[in-house]
Amino acid sequence: MSIKKWALPLTCTLIFSLVTGCTSEKAAPENGKATAGPDSKKPVVIKLHSWYTNEREAINKAVDDFNAKNPGIKLEYEFLTENAPDAMKKLDLLAASGEQLDIFVLNSASSYTQRIGMGMLEPLDDYMKKEGLNYNDEYMLDMKYNGKYYAIPGKYSAKLVLLNKEHLDEAGLPVPKEWTWDDYLEYARKLTKGEGTKKRYGGHFTNSIMNPVLSNQPQENGMYKKDGTPNVDNARTRKSLDIMWKAEQVDKTAMPYADIIAQKLDARASFLNGDISMMFEGSWMVKESGGTAQLPAKFKTVYAPYPKFSKDDPNGYTGVNGDFIAISSKSKHKEEAYKAARYLSTEGLVLQGKEFPAWRKADTAKVADKIISNVAQPQFMDKESLLHVLNTFKFSELDMPPSYNAEAQKTFNGEVEKFLLGVQDANATISKSTEALIKIAGAGKKQ
Repeated sequence: MSIKKWALPLTCTLIFSLVTGCTSEKAAPENGKATAGPDSKKPVVIKLHSWYTNEREAINKAVDDFNAKNPGIKLEYEFLTENAPDAMKKLDLLAASGEQLDIFVLNSASSYTQRIGMGMLEPLDDYMKKEGLNYNDEYMLDMKYNGKYYAIPGKYSAKLVLLNKEHLDEAGLPVPKEWTWDDYLEYARKLTKGEGTKKRYGGHFTNSIMNPVLSNQPQENGMYKKDGTPNVDNARTRKSLDIMWKAEQVDKTAMPYADIIAQKLDARASFLNGDISMMFEGSWMVKESGGTAQLPAKFKTVYAPYPKFSKDDPNGYTGVNGDFIAISSKSKHKEEAYKAARYLSTEGLVLQGKEFPAWRKADTAKVADKIISNVAQPQFMDKESLLHVLNTFKFSELDMPPSYNAEAQKTFNGEVEKFLLGVQDANATISKSTEALIKIAGAGKKQ
């Protein structure tokens, strides 16, 4: 009994000693390699959300290069959806669900001001001050809103005109270097050819820009003036209505609005297929003119500045928009996010070689060369006329619309649709639009 009584405690003591002895010593490294200690740091993971695709924007190049240059940060790209307006909706859902958001790209000034109002964006002034950044020396687009910067610009999208060089040569017309909207109408007349289903339209008016003449006014080029009153009852809006009606209904040099809607016309495809001789669009369209897998180029495209309201106006003024690179107010890594955002708006965007950066230090000619070299069919892009437009650009002031601007724009476009369909005249269109915009502003200010 006495032996058994001592045997159990002794056995337990030996087992306990063996266990504690094993755990008190560090395990030998496997294959002679040291293991990471508790003080080793993992990279800070920050996420970038946008609608960019690698095919169209080569965003992977910028992300990979940033990560290679910043081992302490890991930038991860999260694709939202290819349609930018839908991407904005998805972004809002992610924010509401508490998803990790660090950097995201907004597609317009309306999206920008709306989300500032929602509290989604981090003010960047302190970060810029800490960096010693002079914003106006660095960027061409001023994104200040209510005295603060909530974003920095990525690519810009300024309006220009794309023209079919074969059609110009056939009509004996030079590439325009400075022209008015009346000149545009004259070119459209001379470029229009044929009848019926085989008709080639010389010009085109897009159904997304219902006030083309107002958009390149140096200031106050949006739905509302700076004092909050509607910006509709003016000579430029009347000129817009006049030239659209003349081209579509009188000269018949642009497809009528009713047909555009009925046929769900894709103006980009119509231009690249040679069914339209001229189109005005944002500078994002430049790379498309070099052909894509879906829409290969069939002719050389030349480029012209956006038409002027009056011959006495300065050459090169153009309505402009841009990508707003913002940092989430909920991000847990704002310093790292700011560093990545700055890179994406400068060196990274140049490296991508797909768009025109709003970064002042980018070399315009080299950027143009890079964009042309990255398209499927660079031989169909005219570098000389493109550089003339890029060097002529004078950006209109970036319109910072109120939070209710989307509703105002939709309402105005609806009234213009009635005009283009022959339901109401220009005076009724302007008066009804003005009245509606006053009501929308009143309701918006009460919210």
